[in-house]
Amino acid sequence: MARIVGAQLVTGDEPLQALRITPGWTVEYNKFWEVDADHPDVWTLLAESLLQLRHQRYNRLLDLGWYPEGEPDGRFLMRLYEGDFTGRLLRKEESQSRAEIVSVIERLLHSVTRGDL
Repeated sequence: MARIVGAQLVTGDEPLQALRITPGWTVEYNKFWEVDADHPDVWTLLAESLLQLRHQRYNRLLDLGWYPEGEPDGRFLMRLYEGDFTGRLLRKEESQSRAEIVSVIERLLHSVTRGDL
């Protein structure tokens, strides 16, 4: 379903952010678009629920969102839990940079897959 934001058509067909996901991870949901936070209409794609990955063997949950939701001045918040949201918080990273948060996510995915976290 398309919607018009300002003078730009936002279709939801924007490309998803490419990620190097290591073995063992399952994508629970992915709405992490390859759009930078400084894009004039990106606020329509910035949500608290962007990406959730689970690693069954090591019982880890990686969650990514944008806080506050829809606010251009917000930031990405990535959290890695033992188990689920009620489990122990193992890592927390914040950034306004999509490239920086992608780098953090990929490093954490590798660390968990190696059994380091």
